[in-house]
Amino acid sequence: MKLAIIHKEKCKPTICGHECKKYCPIEKKESDSCITISNETTIDETSCIGCAICVKRCPFEAIEIINLPSMNENDIVHRYGENGFALYGLPTPKEGNVLGLLGRNGIGKSTAIKLLAGTEKINLGEKSASKEDIKKFFKGNEILRYFETLDSKKISYKPQNLSQLVMDINVMELLEKRGKIADIKRLAKKLNIENVLENKINKLSGGELQKIAILATSLGDADIYFFDEPLAFLDIKERLRVSDFLKEIAKNKTLIVVEHDLLILDYLTDYLNIFFGGQGAFGTVSGVKSSSVGVNAYLHGFLKEENLRIRDKSLNFNFTKNPPMSGAKIAEWPDFDLKFNSGFELKVDAGEIHQNHVIGILGKNGTGKTSFVRALAGELETSNGKLDLGLDISYKPQYLFTNSKETIKDIMFKEKIGKKLASVFNLGVLHAKKLKELSGGELQRFSIARCLAKNAEVYLIDEPSAYLDVEERISVAKAIKDIMTEKEKTAFVVDHDLLLISYLADSIINFDGESGVNGQASKIRGFEEGISELLKSLDITLRKDKESGRPRINKKDSVLDREQKTEGKWAVF
Repeated sequence: MKLAIIHKEKCKPTICGHECKKYCPIEKKESDSCITISNETTIDETSCIGCAICVKRCPFEAIEIINLPSMNENDIVHRYGENGFALYGLPTPKEGNVLGLLGRNGIGKSTAIKLLAGTEKINLGEKSASKEDIKKFFKGNEILRYFETLDSKKISYKPQNLSQLVMDINVMELLEKRGKIADIKRLAKKLNIENVLENKINKLSGGELQKIAILATSLGDADIYFFDEPLAFLDIKERLRVSDFLKEIAKNKTLIVVEHDLLILDYLTDYLNIFFGGQGAFGTVSGVKSSSVGVNAYLHGFLKEENLRIRDKSLNFNFTKNPPMSGAKIAEWPDFDLKFNSGFELKVDAGEIHQNHVIGILGKNGTGKTSFVRALAGELETSNGKLDLGLDISYKPQYLFTNSKETIKDIMFKEKIGKKLASVFNLGVLHAKKLKELSGGELQRFSIARCLAKNAEVYLIDEPSAYLDVEERISVAKAIKDIMTEKEKTAFVVDHDLLLISYLADSIINFDGESGVNGQASKIRGFEEGISELLKSLDITLRKDKESGRPRINKKDSVLDREQKTEGKWAVF
């Protein structure tokens, strides 16, 4: 089967020279037509011969021609109109278990959730599909029973984008529309958000808003729960708290989760469906797998049961670490305090900066990690005045906002972002876009590349994993690590994805304290010492997966968990 995908946001038929139609060999035959251009461009997939000349000629890179030898038109579960994204297959929910959906951004996970939740109707690739059509399509498939009983089930759905929740009302006013006050308070206590119930929703932090959305979704006695990226904006401790909360909900219920933090996804879920395909073009769904087998198969890039390779290379974990303070010393900072009008105080011990080193910064939200990085950048007034490390510093902030109308291509040329970085961060597809038009993930990738492209001695990178999928996170971690090693530079990386930090950090600084009240930064620790210090505070242990080398969380009070705690080995790498 052939898919002709037109990315509508890129296609500009009113200002281009219609190169796709002009150079199409089918269009040169008087009797045949393949490409139609009016207000919108369409490509007839039955006439298309797959030569891809239109792909190469389009000045805006708006067209993709994809050959799918193992698929045919009758396999499509859902499609967003002619020449739009196509989804093949659906996950299979399992009652009494947590099912995880794993895969890249833009290949149908959120679409699958909407179809399973019934918020979007399955169309089987047509304009619409009747119940009889759907019954015939899924005949003999376990998921048919799910859809036959869906109308009688109560659905609860937490969306990926929380912006629709932001309004100028009290939290309780919103939650009381969803459930009883006693239930709200009980769940708020479990999620550790009792103190924000009387706050205005538009004054909440990202993490607080995330947990309010989770609480709202959990109210009422639903039969099926959907949580689309429930861990975004949360620190490690809160990710574990939310995971335990969701596992409790899943007893005797059906619960489906989309998440990119592999460490927590493995901890939270019982089973996985893997999504693969072409971003923005099509998505395909694997058979259901146990979580440990599914994560390893995804990282390996080969699905054994399907006998299918979904990626050219394996994504592996290299835990080779530089000893703390091993490179040449280039700067140091003194003990200092930070005080804010809000009343928050941060205490930081003196530290040193060495070449060819990556320092991972971990800890709870609201304990001063971003403030510490900004102080190193010389942006904040400390008890010792503004810090001057005497170094060239490149800083990628946590929050990325822009209204710039500059195109990515122009910025890349002006700031000398080379081909290697452009390739690693897949910036070629963004060339024609304006900075303000980028999605969250695109802006994150571009901002990290922009930071790393600068000729600096120290790179301060705050939350690089936000909005990125698993593959993008590993690519980012590898790029940061490689640049620091090759150029003998230093990076401070703040993040809540312990897997990403485990991949790239040589040393650790842990932040502790009471969120929003006070914070204390530890001294720079060696990687294992620093990770162990954090894990001990969380009361969890990590082991190394024998097949992939990735860290995995031990089940609480399991034999291995007890053994490692007894031996004082909170992390085994």
